[in-house]
Amino acid sequence: MTVTACGLEARPSAGHVEGSEKREGKLVVSARNALSELGELSRQLRLHAQLDGALGLQTSGEGALSPLSIRASARPTRTPTAPERPPARRDRPPKPSARPRMDAAPAPPSKPERRPGPAPASAPEAPARGASVRVEERRRGKEEALVSLYKEVSGCTLCPLNEGRTKLVFGQGDAAAELVFIGEGPGQQEDREGVAFCGPSGDLLTKMITAMGLTRDEVFIANIVKCRPPGNRNPTADEMATCQPILERQLEIIKPRVICALGKIAGRGLGLLQEHDSLGRHRGFHRWRGTPVMLTYHPAYLLRQPSEKRKTWNDLQEVMPYLQRRRGGPS
Repeated sequence: MTVTACGLEARPSAGHVEGSEKREGKLVVSARNALSELGELSRQLRLHAQLDGALGLQTSGEGALSPLSIRASARPTRTPTAPERPPARRDRPPKPSARPRMDAAPAPPSKPERRPGPAPASAPEAPARGASVRVEERRRGKEEALVSLYKEVSGCTLCPLNEGRTKLVFGQGDAAAELVFIGEGPGQQEDREGVAFCGPSGDLLTKMITAMGLTRDEVFIANIVKCRPPGNRNPTADEMATCQPILERQLEIIKPRVICALGKIAGRGLGLLQEHDSLGRHRGFHRWRGTPVMLTYHPAYLLRQPSEKRKTWNDLQEVMPYLQRRRGGPS
């Protein structure tokens, strides 16, 4: 404090100003961290609500927090401030505000995610005409290659599974898909219709794909083996090895951004699991020749164990950031 001819004049010391700025920064960081956590909780609740509706899980009980209520509570409240004072004289510095201004502090660094994963893809803009044409040209080329491969292997007799098959289940979907689902082998209905994943397991897989914001026509669905094992038994190691070159050529043609392996047999067929490995312990991301692979539960298992649907949905959420065309834009 200094004394002038006009009376007393309060001048803040350098230490006081520096301490005020530090307290202001800590307050901003604390408030923004709280808002970030509330926003993350809101996002998780919305995704769980999608899963409840799409996969038939029970909804939250009465009185549970909804994403809307969380979002409302996360909005920061503004404290009314007094009207601004007239500008100070040039020879006198402005008097510091009684309350720290929340918008004056620099933005704190973003909070790191709890679990490493791919960076979410931004929502694509409206595709240019030239980009759409290139995507369609690639798709036509891939379709021709898959048709040629199907004609080559449709009469396969390399393993005993061909003796009891009705139709070879080659796989179906978008030849330029960003996501490929791989199951273990055809069941009775698949063998009869020649389509991978139909029947109750196929219906559940369709719901899972829909919950991801896709349709079956936008992904590719295949199996480790292309012919039905007798009595729906698990395929043997020799049978999987015999069919492996076909699946490898399919993946080389499609070149997906990410693969979702459904069940333990799919994990073994891709070389991600050994025979006695537990799927529960090895769920999550792996790599197959440089391509990320999410290993999760098979829909048939989820029909027997509905409580595991939540884990599978969490796995599918980690797959979605890889999908740039999920909202309609070309890759």
